[in-house]
Amino acid sequence: MWVKVLDQVPKEGTMVEIVVKGRDSLIALYQAKLYCADNRCPHENIKLTLGCLKGHRVKCSLHGFSFDLITGDSACTDVDNLRTYPVKQENNNIYIETFI
Repeated sequence: MWVKVLDQVPKEGTMVEIVVKGRDSLIALYQAKLYCADNRCPHENIKLTLGCLKGHRVKCSLHGFSFDLITGDSACTDVDNLRTYPVKQENNNIYIETFI
């Protein structure tokens, strides 16, 4: 099931924090492609939206770990991968596939 989470597309190269069904997530836009992932670093549980977007990777502001928003893969083998979710755009509306 798809759930509408935004009624406008984020600006290119930015992340937007959303909460859906009690889960803190982020929507990012890079090179006109949308990404959705948990908004918590698997290492220290800090919001990833406090970090920065570098290409299709998000970098945590606390220890600098980065995660691929396409696959969720961590740049460090000692850190769990990030959970990602399907996201789509219809007109200006942004939808994510529910995670429950």
